[in-house]
Amino acid sequence: MNIGSKIKALRLKASTTQEALADALGVSSQSISKWENNICAPDIALLPAISEFFGVTIDELFDLSVEQKLHRIENMLDYENELSDEVFNNTKEFLLDIKDEYDESHPDRMDGRIYTFLGHLYHHRMVSDSRYVSLYARKAMDLHPNAKEDQWLLQKSEGAYIWDWNARQHNSTIDFFRGLVEKYPEIGRNYLFLIDNLIADHRTKEAAEYLDSYSKLSDHKKVLIPVYEAYIAFAEYRAEEAWKIVSDIEEKYPDSYDALFEVAGIYASNARYDEALERYHRAEEICVTDHKEHVCMDHLQAQARIYEILGKYEDAIRYVELQINFLKEEWNITEGADVDALQDEKKRLIDKIK
Repeated sequence: MNIGSKIKALRLKASTTQEALADALGVSSQSISKWENNICAPDIALLPAISEFFGVTIDELFDLSVEQKLHRIENMLDYENELSDEVFNNTKEFLLDIKDEYDESHPDRMDGRIYTFLGHLYHHRMVSDSRYVSLYARKAMDLHPNAKEDQWLLQKSEGAYIWDWNARQHNSTIDFFRGLVEKYPEIGRNYLFLIDNLIADHRTKEAAEYLDSYSKLSDHKKVLIPVYEAYIAFAEYRAEEAWKIVSDIEEKYPDSYDALFEVAGIYASNARYDEALERYHRAEEICVTDHKEHVCMDHLQAQARIYEILGKYEDAIRYVELQINFLKEEWNITEGADVDALQDEKKRLIDKIK
């Protein structure tokens, strides 16, 4: 059913006339007749008014398949910085309505796909709202620097480090991933998330045990084994041994982007920024030489952050610009939330120079 037929069906269901609809929209009744007979279609600017008149969403004016609607939701979450309450609630209700039937009708799809969409929807709102939490907490702290609750709000919105072990430990997350590993022992990425959180909490004995299990999976990434061994050694305060492992990684994988990226991260984690930049630069060269630019963006973000830490704001701006160019050249993204965030980052850095 095209949009003209849909409008006619909605009008008849509402027991209203073409004249009444025309008056509400500020068009002639002849225009309504042409729409309903599929001679022409309404101007796109009229869609919000048409949907409001019939009490439906704009999407409901079109007979989109579930897949088309999900694709539109994906694009919306990628490109919109904020969602209105109406859009958020309509999207949520649509996803909740289809989740059971959709998963049962598509057994070949990954379980929980609709739950993933719901997670992204709420995450989008969380990120959007957290910007305001951060903004207002910073303003409040500037006026009342001794107010503890504002510091807590800043920590929650930005993930800032907190001294209190009880507030920063990850036991709940660890228990979840442990259960996931036990239920799906063949999926490697869950081991890595589990190991990450165990190391963060200095639960290194458990981390080593799960790393050993991960190393026995057929599709494990070989370079990650010594990388995690190094992180475990650092967490156990065996720095000399850890740096020996790092040196061995570089010797074994001198031309591997993944290895150099991970090693650079280790140097950065230890505030050895110049050495980290050296590795990131080499990783960047490998991307260009091997024509793998389309898979190499993380090093650009890392270098921008390090240059800012070092107070080299011009270099930081240059690497933010490289990220914007990457989105344009490799992913054809020239607008939307990701680009806006990078433009805001560039403006913030420029302000630091001023």
